[in-house]
Amino acid sequence: MARHTAKKSKLGKWLHAAFGRLFCKRSIIIISDHKTQHVPFSVSFQMIALVGVLTFVTWASYSTGSYVAAQQVLKEKDKKIAFTQLENERVGAEFTLLKRDLMKLAKDGEKGKLGDYAQMVAEQYSDEKAVNSELKTGEVSNVDYNAVFDRIDYLENRMKELQDTHEQMLADIRSTTSGKIKEIESVLAATGMDKKMLVQKAEAQQKREAARKEKYGRIENGRGGPYQPAKSTMLKQKDTELYFDLKRLMTLHDIVQSMPINKPLHTAYRVTSGFGTRVDPFRGSLAFHSGMDMAAPFGTKIVASTDGRVTFTGYKGAYGNMVDVEHGFGFVSRYGHLSKILVKTGQFVKKGQAIAVQGSTGRSTGQHLHYEVRYNNKPLNPKNFLKAGENVRSLD
Repeated sequence: MARHTAKKSKLGKWLHAAFGRLFCKRSIIIISDHKTQHVPFSVSFQMIALVGVLTFVTWASYSTGSYVAAQQVLKEKDKKIAFTQLENERVGAEFTLLKRDLMKLAKDGEKGKLGDYAQMVAEQYSDEKAVNSELKTGEVSNVDYNAVFDRIDYLENRMKELQDTHEQMLADIRSTTSGKIKEIESVLAATGMDKKMLVQKAEAQQKREAARKEKYGRIENGRGGPYQPAKSTMLKQKDTELYFDLKRLMTLHDIVQSMPINKPLHTAYRVTSGFGTRVDPFRGSLAFHSGMDMAAPFGTKIVASTDGRVTFTGYKGAYGNMVDVEHGFGFVSRYGHLSKILVKTGQFVKKGQAIAVQGSTGRSTGQHLHYEVRYNNKPLNPKNFLKAGENVRSLD
């Protein structure tokens, strides 16, 4: 313990002596005009000066290192930008070549197959006779054709990716189409109509319209040419099924668009009499009521329940002032007891367009609208169609 203390004492004395030699009282001698002047340089001032010098050197070293590092980072970024620009140019050139190759494939017809693609691309870079000779002998120069075959591999992989994307897209379309068909079929079921009969009638009408357009259509719409069945490689079975599903969806959509499923009144109303057997308000005996009586405030305007063409306007017996609107596929909406008619026979009206004003003309006990939905001139329950209209709005 004494020995350790002695060592510490010696070290302390050595440090004290070294500090004394380094920081001792000094003076600066200034000689001018044969005069000598001593300026004292204290120990504390010496220490402050040393700390200042060390601080400046440290700061200068740190700043220089940061500047050099920043310059290095900027150089690396410049290299990356230059590389990215070159890569973009290369990719652009590849896609230009891809576009040209695919256009040539489309023009080749029967020759446009991947099996012949190598020869086609090779012919773009070399003399045709030389290429044919090399291909026949099986000796293809790697120097001349390595880039060409790299392009072939790239294009084949790209076409595989496009095919996978195409299959996924078709799967999504099939799923969406199937869902929409089920939704529209549920709307048709809500009306109580025979779905199969409606589809058959709609398809027959579409064929008649297509034949009429083919006969009387404009010249620029003409089509023709010999019949050649599609090859199995051109149209897959699933694609064929999707085509018919889409066609069916369009037919069902046209049917729903032609059905009077929207309310004939924009304002609030009260149903005063429903469809079917009721007690007649004049005779007091049971009678059949072919529509729905809807009472609204005085002067309420009546609107078309869907798009259609006005086929009748005027006074018609018990209906009083009446309007009939034909919507297609055999559907007609009828509006009776009107006080005023706002449309003319033959006029095309849009869904929600005002066609009349509520009244009490004809066989009526007071202000209301007698509303009918007719199919092939047979009255149907309007309540079912209005309910189906609510389902259609919920699907939008």
